[in-house]
Amino acid sequence: MDQRDLLWATSAELQQACPDSLRELAITSIALTRQIMHYTREGIVVMDARGRVIGVNPAFCRLSELDAERIHGCHITSINHDLHERRYYRQIWHQLQQLGYWQGEVQHHTREGRLATHWLMLHLLKDHRGRVSHIIGILDDISRLKQSEEKLSYLAHHDVLTGTANRTFLLSWFNKIKNALGEREQLALLFIDLDRFKPINDSFGHGVGDQVLKTLAQRLLAQIGPNEMVARIGGDEFVMVWQGPISEQTLLAKAEQLLEQLEEPVEVGDYELSVGASVGVSLYPEHGLEIETLLRYADTAMYEAKTFSSAKVCLFNSGQFARLEQQHRLAGECRQALELGQLFLEYQPKLELRTNRMLSLEALLRWRHPQLGVLYPEQFLPAAKDAGLLCRLADWVFTEAARQLRTWRSQGSWQGQISINLSGLELEQHKAGQLLALIRQQGIRPASFILELRSDFIMRRSESLQGALGAFRAAGMAVFLDNVGEGRLNFSKLRQLPIDGIKIDRSLLSDHFDPVDQSIIRSLLLMCQTLGLEVVACGVETAEQMHFLREHGCGAVQGQLLAAPMMPGQVVLFHRHLASRPLVH
Repeated sequence: MDQRDLLWATSAELQQACPDSLRELAITSIALTRQIMHYTREGIVVMDARGRVIGVNPAFCRLSELDAERIHGCHITSINHDLHERRYYRQIWHQLQQLGYWQGEVQHHTREGRLATHWLMLHLLKDHRGRVSHIIGILDDISRLKQSEEKLSYLAHHDVLTGTANRTFLLSWFNKIKNALGEREQLALLFIDLDRFKPINDSFGHGVGDQVLKTLAQRLLAQIGPNEMVARIGGDEFVMVWQGPISEQTLLAKAEQLLEQLEEPVEVGDYELSVGASVGVSLYPEHGLEIETLLRYADTAMYEAKTFSSAKVCLFNSGQFARLEQQHRLAGECRQALELGQLFLEYQPKLELRTNRMLSLEALLRWRHPQLGVLYPEQFLPAAKDAGLLCRLADWVFTEAARQLRTWRSQGSWQGQISINLSGLELEQHKAGQLLALIRQQGIRPASFILELRSDFIMRRSESLQGALGAFRAAGMAVFLDNVGEGRLNFSKLRQLPIDGIKIDRSLLSDHFDPVDQSIIRSLLLMCQTLGLEVVACGVETAEQMHFLREHGCGAVQGQLLAAPMMPGQVVLFHRHLASRPLVH
């Protein structure tokens, strides 16, 4: 019987043929088995029936970072006990005795302090009488696999750019955390929409926009504690969840502090960019039990804050739904209003305080709605923005105002200027040359117009906005800073702005007109005199206010009492009789 026959022969055949060859074959098989164990990448440990180590291969020593001599004779459970309790090993031993095998994860700290995760498979080996003779263990390092799984899990549940949670993780996390709340605890869900991010993205590029988002996300993450979350659910939309018993007053104050953090300029390279945000808040369980409901309510409140609230923070209430429903209705009808001629302009005079002379007229947009009556800009401009019609409205206002001014001049009834109030959004979306061309098409020079901009828009100093303002001023059009005293204003940068004057907001000329308001107005007037800027005080209603403004050098006034907004025909009559009308004292 040759060597090949010996390999496949039975034990009885080997004993009858050549007992010496059988012994040699056994020795060869053992040597081969040891070589296989030596070179395999899986760690192998052989134990006696009680679990004491009697042999290991090099891979087991490498994976466990233990020497073979050190662990020889040791019970397998005493080799690594820094992460797993004895109860864990008892469970393994119990299953091993019951089923004959066990497999699962085991961990240990490496010499470098890294947490290594291994997959261990244990099997019982029995002799011919059915008694356990040995236990064999196979160990495989799955640390990289675990890291890959964790990375994939992280990518599946987090926003890659900002490191915040994504919408999917927010939904699952919220359902778990709400069930763990204490008896008096609640969850506040804040829907945060960045107000001026798109112009930054469009003007400076997505690379700069990404840096701004990452910086603002870190500011949001710094405002949360344990069992709280920040998630990015849209391009420039975030959701923050706060936990704990918290009063409405404290919640709104905390949200306003958060807004101050977001208002702080972001430095990206040579740029200093200011974004800001609007925040809507809904509460669990007060406003709803499901997160989708709470998100919808917080989104509604955020829209309310962006549109109607000067504080930019709004807590949800049921009345907001009615306004939002009307907003959607007007957004659908706004295009029709342009096409059917339902829009019109009223004009409010601006008077020189010293002479009572009419200096200019402010064009005020109105919508004569067939069912709702006359609507004012604050009622329908948000709807026009939703419908993407702000630029078309700006075109219409400039064209109609220029046409009306041409008519007045041809009649010899009014030769002055008209001011138009725009938000920075229209200017950043528009090409300045297009609006200037519309004026010139009516045979009117741009110098016959004054452009008014809210301070919170012009203070952003974006390149596109500054470029548009530069083009208007180069064409001869004056630029005024509107709502000074109510909107955002950095006084240190005021002298750097491309403006010709300011309009003091009516909020500083309130009914009580207290010493604080008077001090602010005096400071503004003194500063503008120093900078050579014109000043118009809006909302003047009393003789006391008129006297105060005249005494401290205010040049012009505008207000309902002095001259209410009027139709074009009324403007002609008002101008004719203005010289004979005494100034209100």
